[in-house]
Amino acid sequence: MKTTFVSTYSQASNLRAALPKIQSELAKAATEVSTSRHADIGLTLGRETSRTLSLRHEFAAIEAYVDSNAITAGQLQRTQVALQSLLDGANSYLQDLVSSPDPSGTVTQLTDSAQHNLEVFQQLVNSSGDGQQLFGGINSGVPPLADYETTQKLAIDTAFSTFFGIAMPNPQDDPAVGSITAADMKTFLEGDYAALFEDPAWTTNWSSASSTNTTSSISPSEEVESSVNANEPALRKLAMAYSMMADLGGANLSDEALEVVAQKSREAVGEAIFYLGNMQSRVGFAEARIESATQRIKLEKDVIQTNINTLEGVDPIDAKVRFDSLTTQLEMSYALTSKILSLSMINYA
Repeated sequence: MKTTFVSTYSQASNLRAALPKIQSELAKAATEVSTSRHADIGLTLGRETSRTLSLRHEFAAIEAYVDSNAITAGQLQRTQVALQSLLDGANSYLQDLVSSPDPSGTVTQLTDSAQHNLEVFQQLVNSSGDGQQLFGGINSGVPPLADYETTQKLAIDTAFSTFFGIAMPNPQDDPAVGSITAADMKTFLEGDYAALFEDPAWTTNWSSASSTNTTSSISPSEEVESSVNANEPALRKLAMAYSMMADLGGANLSDEALEVVAQKSREAVGEAIFYLGNMQSRVGFAEARIESATQRIKLEKDVIQTNINTLEGVDPIDAKVRFDSLTTQLEMSYALTSKILSLSMINYA
């Protein structure tokens, strides 16, 4: 006849031995309740683990595209604002020129308008966002336009002095400016002066921007040109239009020579307005492509998330029921252990 040793200690030990397993299962259930995922993906999915890892890699890559697209879209939006401001300034300046059929009578106002617009032009072209120069092309870490007074004006003064034979400095203030003929001024503006806004003079005296624009990957299969640069024809023409009226003698010129300057300035700003429209269209096209690509990859992201949830997800209601059940078991185990350990024959003696 076999007998089994029974004591309060052995009963309590059996209960205590079950506690680690209950606690482990309770911790897993708590994790699943809070995350709605299997607590141990590898143990639960087995060979399917590689599939969920692959899906998560795709999901992370798509999230990176969504985030970078948002940054690129923000840069392009700021670029559009700057371009619109440049366009507004150009239209306002053109209106000043058109409304002054006799430039000699409004030369002070036209000169002031040109100087103001030139200052705003410099500020806008040197504007930045998120630490990147909007008009720098791939050279986005450096303001594209040099300081006008110390670099660009010196080049204009030198060209003016050399062509008309008037001594530096400030040759435009010399009384000899009044003897410049309309024909000579036209030759200067179409020759030596125009050359200041072509390469290599432009990239030497005006702009340090790269003529190559940045490109951004907006989806696994798409790239888009995501910047503009200060070497665009629109910006060269604006600089030409403003600086010729602001810095070529103005009130010191004869009426005929001043008329030539005003006419050439009108032509340059008119071309600039046309080119600015083209730049806005290109930027707008890039914005539309980014928005479309982002919408597509967000849909793909949702599909991947659904597949991940199917593999890794748990029923939150079932997880909560198991959590509550295990919590009850644990509490009962603690309570029974306490009761058993408190039993003693002395209590019944």
